[in-house]
Amino acid sequence: MNSGANRADRAIVRYPTDSYFVRLEGGSPDGHAPSGRAQVGREGLGAPGPRRRRRRRRVSGRAVFLTLVVLGLGSWTAWASQRPGGVSGTVNGWISNVRGDVAKVSADPDLARARRYYNGQYQATKAYPNLTDSELSAVGVGIGVIVDWCNSQAVVIEGASGAGTASRLLVSGHDYGEVPGKSGCPADLGSPAPWKAP
Repeated sequence: MNSGANRADRAIVRYPTDSYFVRLEGGSPDGHAPSGRAQVGREGLGAPGPRRRRRRRRVSGRAVFLTLVVLGLGSWTAWASQRPGGVSGTVNGWISNVRGDVAKVSADPDLARARRYYNGQYQATKAYPNLTDSELSAVGVGIGVIVDWCNSQAVVIEGASGAGTASRLLVSGHDYGEVPGKSGCPADLGSPAPWKAP
């Protein structure tokens, strides 16, 4: 134990003295050296002096960007809430559209090639040809595509689509579109279920 050290209970305490300091030169009352400028107008009387202009803070680009994002999101939310299904219905509709676009992009390119080939043949001869697998391969239609020849005026093309298998109906030069799954030739070309006539 160090008994000779000054401890908090034995610290030397300074007591105020009765002396004071007097500055003889004409310094400023705040303790800084004189500025060399004379007091102007009512400055010496305690009235405020000339107004100093404050520098304006510049608005940062980040603040403007965040404000625009918040306004845009708020506007979109107000717009989406007025639509059928509200905000969630709008978001779900957008998701289903994106899924449909992805399915179209990821569809088998041979399916599109077969559709173009058969439409071209119909435009040239006014009939759809009945081709064998080797003849389909010769014109560039791959193995994954199945062509169901209904007659010279109708053909069903089946192939891989983004969401599985799809069937496309071509009737007399008109494309009736795709339906999911495998579908053969319709019994009635006037109302070709499951396709809808254009």
